[in-house]
Amino acid sequence: MESVFEKFSVDLEKEFQIREQIKDIVKNIEPVERKLSTLVQQYHSVSCTTTYQHLLTEIEPLKIQIDQLKSLIKPELYFKYREYWKFSLTNISFSLLFSYWIEKKQLLKIEELQSLLNLEENKPGAFSLELEDYLIALCNLSNELSRYCLNCVIRQDYETPSAISKFESDLFAGFRLLNLKNDIVRKRYDSMKYDLKRIEEVVYDISVRGLKK
Repeated sequence: MESVFEKFSVDLEKEFQIREQIKDIVKNIEPVERKLSTLVQQYHSVSCTTTYQHLLTEIEPLKIQIDQLKSLIKPELYFKYREYWKFSLTNISFSLLFSYWIEKKQLLKIEELQSLLNLEENKPGAFSLELEDYLIALCNLSNELSRYCLNCVIRQDYETPSAISKFESDLFAGFRLLNLKNDIVRKRYDSMKYDLKRIEEVVYDISVRGLKK
C-alpha cells in the first residue's frame, strides 16, 4: 500500500510541475491578448492608425509560446489542459478576425487563423484552435461590428454599414445551419440577432435620411 501512495505522490508532483509550467507560458500569452484588444478598440476612434499588419507583427512572439506548449504537453493530454489558454486564444482570434474584416471586408477562415497562430489543423490530440472557440470568436466579431457600425455614422462613413449589414446577415444565416450543442456558443449565437437588428436600424436610418450617395 505504501508503495502505491508513494507513486501517487510522484505523479501528483509531476502534474503540479506541468501545470506550473503551463501557467508560466500562458502569462506570456496574456500580454499579447491585451495588446491586440487595445488595438481593436483603436479602430473605433476617428484618428485610428491601426492596421491588420500591425496586429500580425504583435502576434509573432506568440508563436514561441505555442511551440513551448506543444513541446510540454503530450497530444493525448491536450484537452486536459486547454482551459489554461483557451480564453486567450479565443480573444486573440477575435481581434484578428475583426481587424481582417475591417481591411478586407472578408471572413478570416479558421484554417488561416490556425496558420497565423502556429496551430495545427483540427484532429484528435492536435494543438489547434477548436471549432467551438472559433465560433465564439465569430460571435464576438458580430458584437464588435454592431458597435463599429454606429461609429461609422459618427465619422460620416455611410458606406461601411451596408457592408457590415450584408456580412452580418450572411454570418447569421451560416450559424442557423448549425445544430449547436454547446450551451455557451448557442447563447452567444442568440445574441447575434440583436446585433443584426441594431445594424439594420442604422442602415435604414442612413437610407431614410438620404445620407448614402
